[in-house]
Amino acid sequence: MKERKEGRRFTVHNITFTALFVAMGVLLPQIFHMAGGADAGKIFLPMHIPVLLSGLLLGPVSGCVVGVLSPVLSCLLTGMPKLPMMPFMVLELAAYGGMAGFLAYNRRLNVYVCLIGAMAAGRVMNAAALIIATYVFHLHVSPVLSVLTSATVGAAGIIIQLVFIPAIVLACRKVVQKYVQN
Repeated sequence: MKERKEGRRFTVHNITFTALFVAMGVLLPQIFHMAGGADAGKIFLPMHIPVLLSGLLLGPVSGCVVGVLSPVLSCLLTGMPKLPMMPFMVLELAAYGGMAGFLAYNRRLNVYVCLIGAMAAGRVMNAAALIIATYVFHLHVSPVLSVLTSATVGAAGIIIQLVFIPAIVLACRKVVQKYVQN
């Protein structure tokens, strides 16, 4: 991997690839919902894939941007995620993308370590958001149970991410870096 340039700007290529991952973040869940029904998103976590890929391939800023824009645009365009869940998904996915990018670009860690670190950061962010919402809105939700349940239900998606994302990153890294880092 090339050395990271200090003060690296967002080029047209960075913005284009980021927009591509946002589009994937909106479209991929729809494909899963069409093929597997309404619960396919909770089981296979398709929106997480482009968020993690953008962080790993483009860096933490792109990862965060894709993590924020994908659920917001998907909610506005498709009604999914449902509006009450959307802010929690925004925070969780922004943490996934940002941490994946931070670990890949700033720490230069193995892709598996980056993925697991990003997944942990996203779950911690989700739990923190749920804890805050519980106190602010007086919700009767167990944040720990909610996070554990989502991880259990999404186990298939987590396995998919750990199997396919490293291969995709290795296949795409040289192509993306050719355009993004010039």
